[in-house]
Amino acid sequence: MHKVMLAALLYLLSSSAIAAEWHVSGDLRERYQSFDNLNFNNSANNNSWEINSRLYIKAKGEWDNGFSVFLQPQAVHTLLHTQAAGSVNLSQVDLLQAYIQHHVGDTTITLGRQQLVYGDQRLLGHLGWKDVARTFDGIKASYNKDNIKVDAFAVHPADIVRMTPSTTNTSGDSLVTWSHRNLLGVYATYTQQPKTGVDVYVINWNHSSNANVAPNSNINTYGLRAFGKWHHIDATAEAVFQSGDWLSGVSQQASAYAFKAGYSLDTWNTRFGFEYDYSPGDDKTNATTHKNFVFPFHTNHAHYGEMDRFSWANMKNIRLSVKTSPSKALTLMGNVHFLSLDKATGDWLNVVGTSSLYAGNPSYTETDAGTEMDLKVVYKIASVKGLKIVGNYSVFNPGAAVKERNGGIADQASFAYLIAQYVF
Repeated sequence: MHKVMLAALLYLLSSSAIAAEWHVSGDLRERYQSFDNLNFNNSANNNSWEINSRLYIKAKGEWDNGFSVFLQPQAVHTLLHTQAAGSVNLSQVDLLQAYIQHHVGDTTITLGRQQLVYGDQRLLGHLGWKDVARTFDGIKASYNKDNIKVDAFAVHPADIVRMTPSTTNTSGDSLVTWSHRNLLGVYATYTQQPKTGVDVYVINWNHSSNANVAPNSNINTYGLRAFGKWHHIDATAEAVFQSGDWLSGVSQQASAYAFKAGYSLDTWNTRFGFEYDYSPGDDKTNATTHKNFVFPFHTNHAHYGEMDRFSWANMKNIRLSVKTSPSKALTLMGNVHFLSLDKATGDWLNVVGTSSLYAGNPSYTETDAGTEMDLKVVYKIASVKGLKIVGNYSVFNPGAAVKERNGGIADQASFAYLIAQYVF
């Protein structure tokens, strides 16, 4: 892949096109965050805090022959403090995106390291909230004409593995094991009118026999997402189904569903929202079938709670939300999540969807996971263009399902962060 990119770049630079027009921008973010009692047990102190500094530089060069180049290097520094290990400094420099693009008529070809962002990002997104976001190496072909857009891609996760540095591995570990994993897909959108239409997609996610996680898995994901906006009302509904092989000799049969709607008022640009997310769980009664919904590459953080206690698998989530802007500079957001398991005997899966927060057990009967409340404030500094402050505070009040799985203990957990972000 890198040799192909280099050859294309050399051709581009040696062509008869005039000099490129370059556009350069940057994004500097300072983030403090703290975690309190995420194990729901006050007697076992696992509290931690960290300060993250992140710098993105974006440079795009455009030629008059339809070619363009996009480069986005990143630098991240983390000061991580845990109760057990004290403080440690972690840092990295890498390329988040680096691709060559060729645009002719209604067709665009993108070759290199790039992000994939589709729909509500329930399955594929950039994880932009993380210090090191997700990116892929490969090729994407796009067709965009009138009210139809189609993307076809063949990629694999980029070798940026330093996603979650820790005191035991200061180079960091990835959220999942990237090696020997491939992603093939087609994502099509038909827009009937602005902000109203339908998405249809097919994604194949496969691991080779050498993959460290789920070797020989080959999962097909089929999805349909309808979205619309009419006057003061907006709504989105999505249904996703999976087939294929979870492991050798174990078939994948899963599904997931989401519906959300909102009503907006002109007063302070206020929106009241309702959302229901559901995915049937695996009760583990059939060892030859895996019924938990799995993700090509998860993006659950934005949907099922800021505290990342849930993924879109073996779950039910009722979300009530409000967003309002008393002024151009100030936006307030509030969310309440009523969370539960679909199958009490099944796994309670973490935000990544690949490991268990609590493993399933045939003796479990409780499904009430608890209630999470998230409060967020966004303030744009008028005197400094591009600067904004973001604060969030979240509380998780665990339910009977936590108490049953946690030795009878179900203490409150909390999470907070404060961000200063400057885009220039």
